[in-house]
Amino acid sequence: MWLTILLGIIAILGLLLMWFSVFGKKNAIENMTMGGSISLFELIFDLLIELSPTLVKRILLFILGLAIAFFSTMGVIYS
Repeated sequence: MWLTILLGIIAILGLLLMWFSVFGKKNAIENMTMGGSISLFELIFDLLIELSPTLVKRILLFILGLAIAFFSTMGVIYS
């Protein structure tokens, strides 16, 4: 039960990230910083976010939010 609730909250957060990537202000997206990188994939993603223009940042954030929302929703369905 608690796992389903947690995955539902994470899915909603993924939808909010998608909303922010579309409707967020340019200044807020430019000043956004990512956390520390643990793996090589995270390091590459962080570098892409830091060194890319605003449009690419919006696209990357939308894809990240979509992946989070999709996988969390699948977790809610299968748990």
